[in-house]
Amino acid sequence: MNRVIDGDSEIEIAVPRDRNGDFQPQLVRKRQARLPGFDEKVLWLYGCGTTTCEI
Repeated sequence: MNRVIDGDSEIEIAVPRDRNGDFQPQLVRKRQARLPGFDEKVLWLYGCGTTTCEI
């Protein structure tokens, strides 16, 4: 079990092992270096006044 800290609480999650290497992640593909639309979201956060530390 792995723990993820979210604000004031901890959440335990079960991450299955992928011994055969056949798991296909859905959000970020294997060997993907860029996320589509990510740069625009960061620029939008800067425009709203979010600090670099908060981003």
